[in-house]
Amino acid sequence: MFGKKKKFEEDSETMTYLEPEPEESQKSLLDEWEEDQEAQAEKERKKGLFGKGRKIREMKEGKEKKEKKEKKEKAPLTPEQKKKRKKRIIIGGIVAALLAVTVLPRLFAPEILPVVTVAEASLGTVQQVIDGSGTVQSEEVKTYFSPVAATVDSFSLKVGDTVEAGETLLTYDAAELDELYRQAELTGSAANYSYQDSISKDNENVAEYNRSTAALDIINRQLDEEDDNLDHLNDRVREYTGYQGDSANKLASLKEQQAQAQAAVAALEEKNAALKSAQTALESSTLDPASEEYKMLQDAVTVAQAAVDEAAPAAQEAQAKLPELEKSIQAEQDNYNNIVIKLDEYQGRLEDSQENKQKLESSKAEEEGIQDSTDAAILSSAARSELAANKNLSDLNAQMTKDDITEGKEGIKAEFSGVVTSVSAVPGGPAAKGGELFTVASNEDVVVEMSITKYDLEKMAEGQTAVVTLAGHEYSGTVTSLSRIAEANAQGTPVVTAQIKIDNPDENIYLGLEATVSVNGQEAADVLVVPTECINSGQDGSFCYVVQEDGTLVRKNVETGLSADDYTEIKSGLEFGDRVVSGGITAGIQEGTRVTPVEG
Repeated sequence: MFGKKKKFEEDSETMTYLEPEPEESQKSLLDEWEEDQEAQAEKERKKGLFGKGRKIREMKEGKEKKEKKEKKEKAPLTPEQKKKRKKRIIIGGIVAALLAVTVLPRLFAPEILPVVTVAEASLGTVQQVIDGSGTVQSEEVKTYFSPVAATVDSFSLKVGDTVEAGETLLTYDAAELDELYRQAELTGSAANYSYQDSISKDNENVAEYNRSTAALDIINRQLDEEDDNLDHLNDRVREYTGYQGDSANKLASLKEQQAQAQAAVAALEEKNAALKSAQTALESSTLDPASEEYKMLQDAVTVAQAAVDEAAPAAQEAQAKLPELEKSIQAEQDNYNNIVIKLDEYQGRLEDSQENKQKLESSKAEEEGIQDSTDAAILSSAARSELAANKNLSDLNAQMTKDDITEGKEGIKAEFSGVVTSVSAVPGGPAAKGGELFTVASNEDVVVEMSITKYDLEKMAEGQTAVVTLAGHEYSGTVTSLSRIAEANAQGTPVVTAQIKIDNPDENIYLGLEATVSVNGQEAADVLVVPTECINSGQDGSFCYVVQEDGTLVRKNVETGLSADDYTEIKSGLEFGDRVVSGGITAGIQEGTRVTPVEG
């Protein structure tokens, strides 16, 4: 610093001396210059462009510009100018000294960065643990009911007593059981006799129904045949009635032709007689042939002859037909007589067939009545099945009663070892069939029932292992069931009941006590993990802040897997060895900020 001041003094002869500013003005400029330098340094540091090399380069360039300016000012100074310049140099030295003390240390000092706590992404195991508590309960509880309605003979259990598997706990009055057994046998026999009688009557009805059904089949076939015969006879009667009409009509026509022929012959004979009469009158007449009267007789003969001539052909034809007509009339008469005989025969058979049909219909009605009455009495298959079922049920009830009585004779025995939790039976008192006697809860097959929320439910699964602590003793356990129905607890929160079976119970197990449970949840081994506190949540999902090699803070979106209280599995988004911010970041620190990472 002093070397620079000497140089200024040596060059003072060639420099132009300027009037120095007042001292207060110099201090004000110095303060403004320092503030400007600090603001510029802060601006350059934020941009990441402020470095020592740039500072040295700027100072060097300023010195070169100053030397060039000094070379241009070579005019000799007056004594007054030298005096003023000396004062200016002194002030400049003071400014330079202040800069050296205040600004330069700031320019060349290392940059101070925010400190963040980091943890490295590494391979590890994530093990979820669900802690809770619940009540110890027996997984096997049996309430014993009386198999018979009988008097209790011996019974001495109290609530809290322990029983052993196979131990006889209650007996009944033996004589009373023998009497009940005989009654059950009689009840079964009576039901069997009633069933046999009903089946025998039903078999008779079935046989009569089958007979009437067969008879009706025959009658119906005969009626069908008789209907066919009636149709045939009616056809024949109608047919021969037609024949009879046709023959009668033909016979009448032939007789009419005969009558017409006979009439033609008679007419000719009558005209011949008239002609003969006219001729006789003319021949016997004495009248003058020239007279009018004689001419009238002649005209009469002529007219009569004309009439004979006109009627003769028809009469001759008719005379020739008369023999054939007589034969035809005789033949048709014979045919008519045969038709009448046949018609009478068919009408007689028709009457017989109609009478036979009436008899068949009467028999049919009788058999139908028998069939209907027996059909109504016949048991349906469902009714027969019901009878059989009732009979079997009676047999079964009788047998069950006998079996129950036999069981009662053996007494009530404990099916498993446990603790008596309730007692209803009274020694010497009556026990109703199906009535409750006492209840035993197993102390060897026990579970802890605990309530879990939806947040722990997703971590639990049947088959997971657990550690159960009860009255200072630890037991291994297994999650055996998770209820599929959530219920609200005392706080109104929906919870699901989980059962954890105690795998190694002993004599220190107490039913109804509270036990603490630690369930070993899901596990992910040899996976990329980071401390759970490193995971942040945003609108786009989970993310972490990672410190890069140059100290810059960057945000990385991550896909998480299994999560526990201490570590969380990272499926994607991070690499092994990434330095992840674990202690959170303070206000003012954001992505892009340079930080100083410190292992947490």
